[in-house]
Amino acid sequence: MKTLLSLLLMILLVCQQALAQQNIETRLGYSYNDKFEFSDEWQYLSTDIYLFNGGKFNRVLNELGKGASKKDKKRYAYELEYLFITAQLKNLKLFGNDEIVYPLYNFYINKDKADYHTQVSDHLEVVRIIDKMPLTSAQNSIDAAINAKAVTNEDGDQVFNLVANQLMSLSRLSNPSLAVMSLVGEFGNLLSSRTNKKEYKFSSTIRLYEGQDFDTRLHSVKVYVFVPGEIRTVAIKPVRLADYLTKNPNKLDRKQLEDAIGYKDYPYIVVANYKSLYKVDVLTGDEVTLDLIEKRKQKIQAAYDSKLMNDETYRQEKLYVEFLRIFAEMKQNLNAYRLNYRNNSPEINAKNLFGIIQEYKRLKTAYDAREQEFEKNTTYKNIFKTEYEAILANADLYLDADHNLKNGKVLVSTLRELENNPKAWDTPVKREAALAKLSAVELPRAEYLSASVEGEAIVRLTKKLEDMQYREVFEKEVKKLADVQASDETLPVRNALQDKANSSNCLSCRDKVKDAVNEYNKRYESFRLREEVHQTGKLKSAAEQLVLQHLRWQLCFDTNLQATAVASTDSAMDPYYTKLSERSSSFAAGIKALDQLAKHEPEIANLSNVQEYNKRLKGLMLEVEQNYTTLCQTDKKLCDCP
Repeated sequence: MKTLLSLLLMILLVCQQALAQQNIETRLGYSYNDKFEFSDEWQYLSTDIYLFNGGKFNRVLNELGKGASKKDKKRYAYELEYLFITAQLKNLKLFGNDEIVYPLYNFYINKDKADYHTQVSDHLEVVRIIDKMPLTSAQNSIDAAINAKAVTNEDGDQVFNLVANQLMSLSRLSNPSLAVMSLVGEFGNLLSSRTNKKEYKFSSTIRLYEGQDFDTRLHSVKVYVFVPGEIRTVAIKPVRLADYLTKNPNKLDRKQLEDAIGYKDYPYIVVANYKSLYKVDVLTGDEVTLDLIEKRKQKIQAAYDSKLMNDETYRQEKLYVEFLRIFAEMKQNLNAYRLNYRNNSPEINAKNLFGIIQEYKRLKTAYDAREQEFEKNTTYKNIFKTEYEAILANADLYLDADHNLKNGKVLVSTLRELENNPKAWDTPVKREAALAKLSAVELPRAEYLSASVEGEAIVRLTKKLEDMQYREVFEKEVKKLADVQASDETLPVRNALQDKANSSNCLSCRDKVKDAVNEYNKRYESFRLREEVHQTGKLKSAAEQLVLQHLRWQLCFDTNLQATAVASTDSAMDPYYTKLSERSSSFAAGIKALDQLAKHEPEIANLSNVQEYNKRLKGLMLEVEQNYTTLCQTDKKLCDCP
């Protein structure tokens, strides 16, 4: 392109003709600025040009050539040949911030006898010279400076110089865009129309965002009137025009605008500037993938490199892309969790679930950081904030899919509250509630968690809450249990503490209480052993007495049974006496077993052995007593002993 521009410049310099500029003055007849507060995100400029009273150029040209008064002498020695109207724009990053002159109109001038005529219609269509051109963020005012030149057929190199200078400015651009090329084409069209003495009107509107739906509203309006130099002031009534502009901030109608201005004396141009609000590409949660994010990143970079995006919007877009990347990684973990939940081991499921929790917390943390950093940033508040909130809403919906994910979302909310609000855990009840939420999800081991910022926060805050809970709720009672003497009377103290720990969500508290209870149980076992050993002595003594007593009864039973059986003459009673003999033998065997057990010594060091020994002693003593009672109740003669 630079070669093409250089060639054009050479042709222009060789072919310059002597053309002269005459003194058509451009008077600012009216200026309007909309009261709407345009913040930095309104970063695109569109400019419309309306030309009115075109037929009045004849008056301007004739007054210019002859003077407004008939007494004035003819001012110029050469004939007027062209009417050339331009607009100058400043501070456009697209053109390297050089001052760019747009050729708007070039009309051929005829002369009929002593009068000049130019064929300018009163109903020319609106010319949009730029459409959504990016502005610098520091640009508070925008305008197009309008100039009109009456060019003679001699000594007038101004037009060629203007075109040459503009092409030189454009040739300095290192990366010319399609917009630049279209402007080069316009200069070519201008020169071609001059050569053929045809009317020229700017047509290559630079449209950078064709087809996109931007929010656009009127920023400012200026009315420029073309008059001969001696006309110093123009009278445009502002009230009706201001009312019309205020009521139509989005679009102006040519006929209504002309009626509102109501000026008929000289030709004039209306420059209407619009600002457009930057719009972010809206995404739904399902659309967000790492591949899409990478494409968006490249698109943003390309737009910024082409100066289609200002610095602040570029920064906000990059931060938003980072946010989307976190969301995409959360979705990847979510997909792994869904696909493998039924097939994976509990440990793998726990890691997948923690990955979701980790990225969800990062989303929340990133959003908080944006809210704090850009509290007064209008680009963030007016454009990006709603997009952040939409992605967060999608994340919340995903985590409502099952109870594990819901508990994970609650865990993150609890963790964030604990990190930011000390009052969230300043009482035992609040700590119990927080610990319940932190432990509602099966997470990987502490070693795994501590390798990440989010996991380390869970481990750290859980330990802090549990340490406080133990000190305030359990420590005194644990010490009391350690100091109390183990006995049946103090068992309620142990049981109450154990129940209290079992109902707590403080896992380390449970472990410490369990250790204290185990120590108490050891002491209680020693106490019970002493009690059982003492009981053993009593039982052995009672058993020995019972053996002696019932040995005498056994001897009496046997004697009486034998005597009764011998004296009986009824053979039908033999089975009866046989049965009684069996009962008596069982009674004797029980006495013998009791005697042998009473002589045995249990293993004193083992509580269960002593308890079992005492149980057997009691059982045999009861058995002997029951056998004795049964025999006596069956036949009272057997118990008739001296």
